[in-house]
Amino acid sequence: YDILGVPRGASQEQIQRAYRKLAAQYHPDKVAHLGSEFREMAHQKMVAIQQAYNELTA
Repeated sequence: YDILGVPRGASQEQIQRAYRKLAAQYHPDKVAHLGSEFREMAHQKMVAIQQAYNELTA
């Protein structure tokens, strides 16, 4: 919940909205033009976002 920034008990719609917002921000295509250090940080963040989304929607 913390990674996606949604409250416990959030609806599927809230979770999906938060995921899409964060994914758009950290997606590799969005950060490809930035330095390698920031790209790596964004990659790690995207992995965490994806894992959180998968857990909350399973």
